[in-house]
Amino acid sequence: MRDILENITEKLSTRGAESDLIFSTNKSLKMSAQKGEISEYKVSSSQILGVRVIKEGRVGISFTEALDEESVNFMITEALRNAQNSHENIHEKILGHSGDLVDCAFYAEEDVELSTKIKKTLELESLVKKADSLVTSVPHNSYSENEFTTLYLSSSGRFTSFRDKAFSISTSALMDKSGKKANYYDSHLTHRFCDLDWDKVIKKSLFYAREFLNESPLSTGKYHVTFSADCLQSIMGCFSNFFSGKAAMDKVNPWTPHLGQEVISADLSIHDIPQFDQSFRKSFFDSEGVEQSPLTLIEDGNLKSFYHNSVTSNYYSTLTTGHASRSALGPLGVSGTHFIIQGKNPKTLPSKYVEVIQMDGLFSGANRVNGNFSVAIKGHLWDRGERIKSVGNCTLSGNFQELLKNVEVTGTLLSSSIDGTFFTVPLLFGDLSIAGV
Repeated sequence: MRDILENITEKLSTRGAESDLIFSTNKSLKMSAQKGEISEYKVSSSQILGVRVIKEGRVGISFTEALDEESVNFMITEALRNAQNSHENIHEKILGHSGDLVDCAFYAEEDVELSTKIKKTLELESLVKKADSLVTSVPHNSYSENEFTTLYLSSSGRFTSFRDKAFSISTSALMDKSGKKANYYDSHLTHRFCDLDWDKVIKKSLFYAREFLNESPLSTGKYHVTFSADCLQSIMGCFSNFFSGKAAMDKVNPWTPHLGQEVISADLSIHDIPQFDQSFRKSFFDSEGVEQSPLTLIEDGNLKSFYHNSVTSNYYSTLTTGHASRSALGPLGVSGTHFIIQGKNPKTLPSKYVEVIQMDGLFSGANRVNGNFSVAIKGHLWDRGERIKSVGNCTLSGNFQELLKNVEVTGTLLSSSIDGTFFTVPLLFGDLSIAGV
């Protein structure tokens, strides 16, 4: 495949264009069960070759799923035509890196029979139903495995190769008690089939579905609030533009004027650590072939850096942070790797607070420019160290910037999101508005 990529860059060079190419493949298997039978069984594979060309300061992209000579030549022609028809962009260039970088993971495991995978998928439904008579259905359950490869080659001679494999399972429990319904969903992600925790997703789905059968709204007012790692990850992801150099360049990052200034609580520091030991998968280079290293986004409350690729760094006359993101299909963007929230001066939890473990409608109820958001929540009310009430039918409202200013650190042990890319110390957010009854 490398020969094909090199041939394309040579063809583009003869036409006076710099270029880089991304070739991605994916092989996947997905199954789900309903009413005691496999209701979905899908085996698929795909490949996409994408090219970005830069000629006379103009950028064009194109892609193809076929690798025959005619399809590849058409992709080249389209990319050059798209560049010709685009506006000049003085900041976008192909980086001058050369040499090879390889990150191809291998996970030793014995072959697993398909019959075993089918049996375990069926149990994601049957064991949930058998566990509790209140379970009326298992609306979502699935088993999937994905093997993917990405190759990158630039006209300057940088070549990278990435390969990985992942397995995931999920299930849910829909319960009905005297006409009141509750549902909860859980999942697990691993690199090997043998490491999948089937019992965990079943037990957790059942536990929280039972809890939410007894949920009731809080009285409307201000509350101290904690978020699960996954919920806090969703909030940070919703407002990722606050950390993005591209959003700053596009005038949609409210923190753009505040680089070097205090923007959140002085007790918090936020880092992006590509090779973080506890992460699901370490990252070594970005989509421009730039080797990655730890990045301090915020230190002691002070904004130190945004995520940058080569374009945003050129725009701001700085260096790329190695956070370029691009698929074979699209333009260049920025993206983080592993988001780590660390803290100091831990305080004791108050006697009473709300623990949020599920949110719905966050992105539809958020303004990414001013930071305001409103989201439906479920969780628990804690009082004097005891969980006294399951909470639901409530709406939490706040502002992203104020959220991170009015926060206290309550511990030092990091907790992780399900996908293993987000880590945070325990945090308590004060005076958040919750609308209930």
